[in-house]
Amino acid sequence: MLKDRLYMQKRTYLICLVLLTLLAPRFAVHASSLGIEKNVVEYKLPNGMQWLLMRRAGAPVFAGVVQIRVGSIEEEAGRTGLAHMFEHMAFKGTDNIKPEEIWDAFVTNGASNLNAYTSKDTTAYHAKMPASKLPLWIYLNSEMIKHPTMMDFEKERDVVLEELVGKIENNPIRKMDADLLRTAFKESPYKWPTIGMKLDVANLKAKDLETFRKKYYVPERMTGAIVGDIDIERTKGLIFEYFGDMPRGKNPPEKFSAEPVQTEERKVRVHFDASPRLMLAFHKPTLPSPDDDVFDVISYILCYGENSRLNKELVYEKKMVQGVACDSSYPGARLDDLFVITTEPAKGFSYDEVTNVIVAELERLKTEPVTESELSKARNNAAKDFVFQMKGNEGIAQTLAFFQMVAGDWRYVTRHLDVINKVTAEDIIKTAKKYLNKENMTIAELVK
Repeated sequence: MLKDRLYMQKRTYLICLVLLTLLAPRFAVHASSLGIEKNVVEYKLPNGMQWLLMRRAGAPVFAGVVQIRVGSIEEEAGRTGLAHMFEHMAFKGTDNIKPEEIWDAFVTNGASNLNAYTSKDTTAYHAKMPASKLPLWIYLNSEMIKHPTMMDFEKERDVVLEELVGKIENNPIRKMDADLLRTAFKESPYKWPTIGMKLDVANLKAKDLETFRKKYYVPERMTGAIVGDIDIERTKGLIFEYFGDMPRGKNPPEKFSAEPVQTEERKVRVHFDASPRLMLAFHKPTLPSPDDDVFDVISYILCYGENSRLNKELVYEKKMVQGVACDSSYPGARLDDLFVITTEPAKGFSYDEVTNVIVAELERLKTEPVTESELSKARNNAAKDFVFQMKGNEGIAQTLAFFQMVAGDWRYVTRHLDVINKVTAEDIIKTAKKYLNKENMTIAELVK
């Protein structure tokens, strides 16, 4: 239920763009100018729910997000699609509010960017509203989370099944992404689609969803963030009034199947009447591994801007592809993930020819130190992306909530950037040698 960047199944939406863009050494200056570090107020309810509040003078508006540490990775094989299904049901009425009244209450009171998303890692509900409507936003979100009803469950399940067919089975890019993940991952829950497997979703019952909600929709797994023209103390009072009565949950320990080390190249061909598309994926660790930070830098060196290595060679010099992109944290951030290079081969060039050029460029990373100029450019470009992403209330709120949720501390943003600023050419060589190898590579080809 969200735009392509954040259906957060993909490189999401805000989360992935945030992961990619919060990399610049100039972060401390920009964060200071936004008043982030000195103005974020932490407020933790007795039940364990964490809130991050930040007053920003200006227009009488605010942006808010409630993020829950539950995504499709909390599911298990044969019972997928639960996290996404509950997101749908959250807008379908509560014990105290009729289904049609929830959406109307938001919209008629000035809500914009009203939506929700489910990703591999998290579920979130967010909106922007006039500052005077803050009590309403907190109340409505508390109702959706605390008192959902399973009314019209079967009808909404059919809607999700139609969405699954339209967004995966009949969408060449989404189907290719899904097949890549199923091929690259053998044990990790990242291997199934966020929306769930078709048969699993078809067999879902309302009681399954309620059991899932009670297990994972507990205060200890929730983070809220509100940024804008707010009174901090009044906001704390409203939060306590509407969320303070939520009982603590059992908050089950997180146990995920370890992904076995890949020992040979894998390949999957996806047949679809669509333009050619090629993806190369490599297993890598996620944060807080320092190797994850190195991959952020590598992605900028290879794919950001006309003069990045792959763009320059493949797009502008050899004209072998229509475009190229890197994703340093696909499809999530809570578990070890993938570094992915995606291209669209031009007419007259085979998949093998394009793959060979990319692999040769990756081999170059292992033997030729990246110049200080390239490192500096990567950081500067990341800084510009950061400024764009963080210029508004919504970007700040979602970024704070995301890092609090995934890293356990919103301040991780600063620590992350400190590490990025210290990445060296030798770090890139070591990381490339360790991970960017054929035996660790999965190839996906979209063919007619």
